[in-house]
Amino acid sequence: MRLTAIVALMLALLSGRWTTATAASSGQPVSAFAANVGAKSGGDHDTAPSVTLYVVPDGRTFLLTDVLVANHSQETGPLYLSDSKGTRCSIALLQSILLPNNPAGFSSFLNVQSTFSTGLPFGPGEPVIATLASGTGGVDVTISGRLVPGPRLQPIRLPGGARRDEGADGDSAPSR
Repeated sequence: MRLTAIVALMLALLSGRWTTATAASSGQPVSAFAANVGAKSGGDHDTAPSVTLYVVPDGRTFLLTDVLVANHSQETGPLYLSDSKGTRCSIALLQSILLPNNPAGFSSFLNVQSTFSTGLPFGPGEPVIATLASGTGGVDVTISGRLVPGPRLQPIRLPGGARRDEGADGDSAPSR
């Protein structure tokens, strides 16, 4: 087992993949923008459409670090960011503001900026989808983050050892 790990490390060093991975660990900056997310185009019965802001390239992971929402039409929200599997975060557009000497405060529509220190990961091939709940006029959304090396989609095969090949009937048999 240790010999296999040592051989894999040596192959990575010789092929140059190790230096590429360490140099790209800081990530490539990426940003995307969409106007009028959640704006309805028809009657009152239409649902606000979702907007795909960005699709993560294969072999990379997108770490979402910042979301800026310009709420010009005073939407109540919330704004949801999701991938194909489900909601990743929710951002409230109607926020409470506390006033000095007034414990009740009041609620106000704000241009919201949310920052995620570690980044929300979106995997290879996944879309970043923005949806505004109960929107009518829409909001402008800007996302930014960085692309980092992601999981490999193809397995690494080391020379030697037993391999399993698919047979015609779907059974796996070791090859020699």
